[in-house]
Amino acid sequence: MFSVLTNTVYLTETENVSSTSDMTRILFEALGVFTLIFIVFVGVIYLRNLMQISELDNKAKNSGGHIDTLIWDMNFNKNKIIPILEEAGIKISADLKKEPMLSLGMSPATQLYNFNMMQDAELALKDLIKENPSVKSESLDTLLAKYDEIHTELALAATKYNNATKNFNSYIKHFPANLIAQYRNKLSRSQFIYVDKRNTEKTTD
Repeated sequence: MFSVLTNTVYLTETENVSSTSDMTRILFEALGVFTLIFIVFVGVIYLRNLMQISELDNKAKNSGGHIDTLIWDMNFNKNKIIPILEEAGIKISADLKKEPMLSLGMSPATQLYNFNMMQDAELALKDLIKENPSVKSESLDTLLAKYDEIHTELALAATKYNNATKNFNSYIKHFPANLIAQYRNKLSRSQFIYVDKRNTEKTTD
């Protein structure tokens, strides 16, 4: 009788240990599945935000690149006009001949500095032409008209760039994009404030 009771107790304890072991194994398996799902979820969120950040960043970069090109065009235009005036005997100052620090991928601050420098040169050249009405040529008229085209394109390019920059800056302010942007060293961008000095000059006059 004692032997039977002992065996019964032993079997019960064995079943309890086995049941506990099964339960532990099931819990670990469930935890593993949950961890895997969590990792996949975080990965999807990371990739989705990273792609969006890259897309918005590239739009801003491309728009900024167009501004770079137009500032280059202004400098090219200036360098075409100067020889025409010099051939007509008009003295050009050293400041007017000064070259800006042009490059591709310029920061908005550098763009603004170069743009203002180009605008000052444009206005100075136009003043010289007004002071010397005898200087006339088709190429000069074409180059002066080119300035108007560049200003029109610049105004549009600045609007496009600023909109792209606004969208990019707004997106990386919010979680989790802000953490991803910081990790990828994607910092907020400054806007390009386009001010047409020709209009300012006209108002002043």
